[in-house]
Amino acid sequence: MADHDSNDRDLLALGRKAKTARGRRHLKNKGPKAIENPKRALFIRGNKSSNEVNGLLSDLHDVRKPLGTFFSRKHPEQPFEDISGIEKMCNKLDHSLFCMGSSSKKRPFRLVLGRMFDFQLLDMQEYKVKNYQAVNKFRKKMTLLGSKPLVVFQGAAFETSETHKRAKSLLLDLFAGPKPEQILLEGMDSAVVISTVDAQQPGTSPSFFIRRYRLIFERSGSKLPHVVLEEVGPRFQLEVDRSRDPDRDRWKAALRTPKAAKKRVTKNVDTDQMGRKRGRIHVGKQDFDDIHTIHHGLSDKKESQLKDKLAKKRRVADKADDSE
Repeated sequence: MADHDSNDRDLLALGRKAKTARGRRHLKNKGPKAIENPKRALFIRGNKSSNEVNGLLSDLHDVRKPLGTFFSRKHPEQPFEDISGIEKMCNKLDHSLFCMGSSSKKRPFRLVLGRMFDFQLLDMQEYKVKNYQAVNKFRKKMTLLGSKPLVVFQGAAFETSETHKRAKSLLLDLFAGPKPEQILLEGMDSAVVISTVDAQQPGTSPSFFIRRYRLIFERSGSKLPHVVLEEVGPRFQLEVDRSRDPDRDRWKAALRTPKAAKKRVTKNVDTDQMGRKRGRIHVGKQDFDDIHTIHHGLSDKKESQLKDKLAKKRRVADKADDSE
């Protein structure tokens, strides 16, 4: 069964027409959709990789589970020289992200992070890794498998520098995980904090400090719990070494949202920041002379009757005074 499945995937990767119902289902699942599948990441080792490189790839794969595949064997591909080999692997496995770790004499600890669009390279960045600490050094309780992490970016440079914006987009795709429609507060048990230095020295590369925490909810005496952060790893620092920006036309095509995926706009209905729906009602011009407003006061008949009663009481009182 495994050989049959691999052969079907090979045929589909080569662009041949599917001959079985299973192959057609697989080809349809790989095709474009209005709402795309969750992004899967491919973790691969370079031709030369140290124990630290292998440990970082393994930790990132554990963080990404189950939306990731880790190849433990070495690969001779050089992404900045020839990306065709990685494109074929991503096309075959239907992965849109790749993370490659390598080490050499010139670049001792490197991590390449890239994205695919239409099974072709969109953009990628190569980072120099420093101060790496593996997960097993913290010896803390691990987070749940497949949970939705909270990703926090600290630093104004993420909004001003184009290099920081590109790195923010890549790192967000790597750590964000699945995209559920609704999130339960108790289901968020981890947070990834990515910080940067706003005022960099001239001639230095942008640097990012990455920390991962486990969220512990404690009683606070109110509806909102008290949150305690416990670092669980991995912890490392990234510096941008090389970068390949996307083509402008392909970048616009990648950001284009199909009409079927756009939310249908309902007139006069808005949603505020808290997720509450608010509606507006348009009322035409009102003529208060024609509006029936009897409930706001006495009618003419009752008012005349009341005046008659008051006048009768006055006459009775005047007769009583005259008789005395």
